[in-house]
Amino acid sequence: MISTQVLRPDESKACFEYRVGIEGECAYLAARNRNSADLIRLADVIAQLERENTSPLGLDEDFAFHLAVAEASHNDYFVSALQSLKATIYEGMLLARTPSGLKVTKKLAAINEQHRLVYDAIVAGEPDDARHAMRSHLIRCKLSTSQWYFLDAPTEAPWAAEANACN
Repeated sequence: MISTQVLRPDESKACFEYRVGIEGECAYLAARNRNSADLIRLADVIAQLERENTSPLGLDEDFAFHLAVAEASHNDYFVSALQSLKATIYEGMLLARTPSGLKVTKKLAAINEQHRLVYDAIVAGEPDDARHAMRSHLIRCKLSTSQWYFLDAPTEAPWAAEANACN
C-alpha cells in the first residue's frame, strides 16, 4: 500500500519511475490528440507557472500542468492515474524543490523551462518530442531528489545513463 501520510523519499522515487513511463506516453498522446480548448488550457497553466506570484513553491501550478497534459491526451486513464497519485506527486515535487546547492528560484526556473519544452512540443503537434521532453523532465526531477534516497549511493546511479540519454 502506498502511504501518503508521511514524506517517504523511497515512495517518491518509485512514483517518479512510474511517472516517467506513464506521463511520457501521456505527453505523446497529448501532442497527437490535443484540440484548441486543450491548447488554451495548457497556455493558461504555463502562464501561471511562469508568473512570479505562484503558490508557495508552485506545487499547485506544477500539478495543474501535468493534469492538463493528461487531459489533452483525451485518455481518462491518464487523468485518473495522476489524480490518484496526487499526494505522492506533491511529495516528489516538494523533494525536487528542496535545497541541493541551487536556490529554489533557480530550481523553479529550470523546472519551468522543462515544462515549456513539453508544452512547445504539444503545441507543435510533435508526439515524439513531447514524450522525450516529459521523460527528460521527470528523470531530471528524480535525479534532483537523489540526495534523499541515495545516502550511500555509488557515484553513478543505475538510471543515470537513461537521464544522460535524455539530455
